[in-house]
Amino acid sequence: MSPSEPFLVHIRCDTDGYTHAVTEDEFATGRHDGRFRAVCGHVVLAAPMIEEPGRFDPACREVLRGDATPSVPRQERRRSRWRSRR
Repeated sequence: MSPSEPFLVHIRCDTDGYTHAVTEDEFATGRHDGRFRAVCGHVVLAAPMIEEPGRFDPACREVLRGDATPSVPRQERRRSRWRSRR
């Protein structure tokens, strides 16, 4: 991983069963309510951590490979709460 690549956390979604890629910033934003915006745009409701990882989400895979762009319009993306308080 090069320094310019974001650190990713893989989180299984309780609603669709897929494991999604979530950036470090999005993880920090959603850590208190257990909802995270994946790189594909899906809002991940974190499954209990005792569950096995699910199949990796095909939409996240496409975004990470550069074959697709996130499907969430820019105005709907959340900003990190901790950064806005500075």
